[in-house]
Amino acid sequence: MNREVEELIRQGMAAARVGEKEEARRHFEEALRLDPNAAAAWLGLSGVVDSPEEKRRCFQRVLELEPGNAEALAGLAWLDRQQTPAPAEAPEVLYCANHPTVETVLRCNRCNKPICVKCAVQTPVGYRCKECVAELQAHYFNAQAWDYPIAAAVTLFLSIFVGAFLPWLMSMLPYGWLFVFFLTPPISGGIAEAARRAVGRRRGKYTWLTTSAAGVLGGVLGILILWRQIGVMPWLTFLIFIVLHASTLSMRLR
Repeated sequence: MNREVEELIRQGMAAARVGEKEEARRHFEEALRLDPNAAAAWLGLSGVVDSPEEKRRCFQRVLELEPGNAEALAGLAWLDRQQTPAPAEAPEVLYCANHPTVETVLRCNRCNKPICVKCAVQTPVGYRCKECVAELQAHYFNAQAWDYPIAAAVTLFLSIFVGAFLPWLMSMLPYGWLFVFFLTPPISGGIAEAARRAVGRRRGKYTWLTTSAAGVLGGVLGILILWRQIGVMPWLTFLIFIVLHASTLSMRLR
C-alpha cells in the first residue's frame, strides 16, 4: 500500500470519527480507486455507507483480501443479527444530563452520559453528545488562525488569472460555454488543492467558506480586468464559470 492510499485512509477515518460521513466516504472511495485491494479502505467504507447490502459487500471484500479478519467477521455477524430482531424490551428511562427534567432513552456512545434529542448528534458510529463531538472536531479541524487568509489569498490570486482568461477563451469558440461545464471543475479542483497545500493540508472548519468567497471575488476581478483591457465581457461563460468555480471550491475544501 503506497503512502497516498495510507493518507487517504487516515483522512477518511478522521472524518468518520467527527461525523463527516460524506467526506469520509469520498476519501475511502478515492483510496480504493488507487488500490482496489486496500482492505483497510473497504473496512472504513463499511462504516460510512448506508444500506446493509453495501455494508455486507464491504465486509465480504475484506474477508476476500484478509480471510479471518475479526472486524469484518464481527460486522457480518452484526448484520445477521439485525435481520432477526430480538423481542422488544421496555427501554430504560433516563434524564438528560443537560436538561434534568427531560426524560430520554439515549446515551452518548463515547462518554455514556444520558442525552435528550436536543443534545444528541447523530454520527456514522451512533449518537454522541455535543461535547464529545466538539472534542473530536478540535483534533480534526487543526487549522491555525493564519491559515484562512493564506488559503484565501492563494485562491484569490489564481481565481483572478482563471477568471480573466477562461471565460474569454471559451467565448471565442463556437458553443464555448458548453466547454466551461467540463473545464471548470478540474481547474477549480486544482486551485482548491493549491490552497490546501499552501496551509500544509491543515483542515479548518470554515476554509471552504473563505476560499469560496475568495474564488468568487477573484473571478469577478479577473473578468473586470479583462473588460477594462480589451472591452470584452463574455457574460454567459463567466456566470457559468463562477457558479461552478464556487461550488467546486466549497465541495473540495469542506
